[in-house]
Parts: sequence; C-alpha cells; structure tokens
Amino acid sequence: MLWCMAAACGVLVACDGGAREPSGNLDFAVVDSLLSPAFVVPQAGKQVNPPRGFTPVPDSVFSLLWGRLQAGLGPDAGLEMVGCFLDSAYPAGLVVSVIDTLNLSGDTGTYFRVYGTSLRDSFRECEVREGEYRVHDIFVKNYLLTDSAGIRFQLLCLSETGHALELMYFAPRSIYPQYIKCFESSIGSLQLINQGGSP
Repeated sequence: MLWCMAAACGVLVACDGGAREPSGNLDFAVVDSLLSPAFVVPQAGKQVNPPRGFTPVPDSVFSLLWGRLQAGLGPDAGLEMVGCFLDSAYPAGLVVSVIDTLNLSGDTGTYFRVYGTSLRDSFRECEVREGEYRVHDIFVKNYLLTDSAGIRFQLLCLSETGHALELMYFAPRSIYPQYIKCFESSIGSLQLINQGGSP
C-alpha cells in the first residue's frame, strides 16, 4: 500500500485518498472492520474505538502500568490512565488517559510547549514532530515520536467541555506498516458523546 507522511499534521495517511481537511476537520479513512467496540470516557465527553484485536489488559496489569506511570508524573500532572489495549500478537497498543487540567478554554499554548519539551527530554533518541488538526470538531495536538525501534503517536484531544483525552498509539517500527490503516481508523473514530453517553 502506498502511504506518506502528512506534512501539515504529522499523521500517517494513505496517498491514494487518505486524510483530507474539509472545513478544518481531517477526514480519516475509517474502516469499521479494523475497529474494536467503542471505548467511552464520560469524564472527557469523548469516545474512541481501539484497533481491531486490541484487547483491554487484565486489571492486575492495568494497576501495575498505572502505578509505574504515576511514579513518573509530577503531582500536578492531572493525568489518569483509564484504558490500556494491547494487540495479542505483537507489542503494539493504545493507552487512553484523561487530563483534567486541560481543555480548550485554558492556556493550551503553554501546556503544549511544556508537554513537547517533556517528550523531547524523556525520549532524547527520538525525533519528535508536532501537528494540529480536528477530528469531528475535536481539536487534536499530535506528537509523533520515531526512532530505530518504534513509532509512537501521542494525541491530546480537546473540546470546549469535558476533560482532554491523551491517546498514545505505539508499535514496533519493523511491523508498523501493517498498523497504519488500523491506527488511522481508530483516530478517525474519535468523537464527542452527549451526556447520555452516545455520539
């Protein structure tokens, strides 16, 4: 499959009709058969479908991962991991977190600068690229981290109401091409929910 890097936003899209930007929104090529059921995050007012075959980790593993993440966070991070989905076949996954200190009505510029600096300090071996776009009227700040071993997307997903979501997709570089369409479909499934929990 032919694909390329979208220069404006740093997300991978198909060259033969992948992502386009109508009215400020990126129109991702969402393939429903590549998606798992929706994961709803009420406190963020958003939902996203993990890639097909990505299943929730057991509670014991979730607690261990969240404990390690907490140990590396500052006391004012305002971040809580709410979901972790892993591919059973390969070391690839999606981690979903809520950031209760971030939404579009706050000082996003400062937050994005600090966040980007923190990524570059923590992953010095990685190239870090940034971009911005919208998916279904949700503002997304995209950080793409690449090195010789892996590919990692960290997306900060903001709306006027509700907390921000952080979506972190990762996969080994050697097998990443097989995940392109799955990740693109998952990102394209991101949408707002109403108070009743439906899109």
